[in-house]
Amino acid sequence: MSRRFEKILIILGMAVFIFFGVQGASMLIVHNDEARAMELYESYESDLAENNEDDFELPEFSVFRDNLQSGGIMILILSVTTVVTGGLSIYFLKKDIKPKMVGILLLASGALVAFLGFAPAMLGSLLYMVSGGLVLFKKPKQLAV
Repeated sequence: MSRRFEKILIILGMAVFIFFGVQGASMLIVHNDEARAMELYESYESDLAENNEDDFELPEFSVFRDNLQSGGIMILILSVTTVVTGGLSIYFLKKDIKPKMVGILLLASGALVAFLGFAPAMLGSLLYMVSGGLVLFKKPKQLAV
C-alpha cells in the first residue's frame, strides 16, 4: 500500500518540530549562560523602549531567566516526543503495521500540541492531524504486484 502523501506530511511536521526543538535547546543554553541571558534581556528592553510599548511590562531578570528554562524544557520535551511519534509513524506506515493505530497516534500528538497552546508549532500540529486523518479515512492505493 502506498501512503506517500501521508509520509510527506509527517516528514514536514517533523521538520517543524525539529526546528522548535533546536529553539528550545537554545533557550536552555541561554538560560545556563548568564551573560547571554542578560544580553537577550537588554535587547528586549531596548526593543520595548523603541516601540513605545507601555502596556507590556518585562519581568525582572530572574523571572525572565526562569521562564527561559521552563519554556525551553517544555518546548524540547514536546518536540522530542512529536519527532519520535513521527518517526514511529513513518516506520509503521512503511511496514504497513496497524495503520489505524498510527492515525490515532498522529491525531493525538497533534491535538496534544494544539491543546497545550504551543502556538508557533501549530503548523506541525496541523500537518500531523491531517496526516492522521488521511491514514484513518483514506483508502490507500494498492501497489501492483
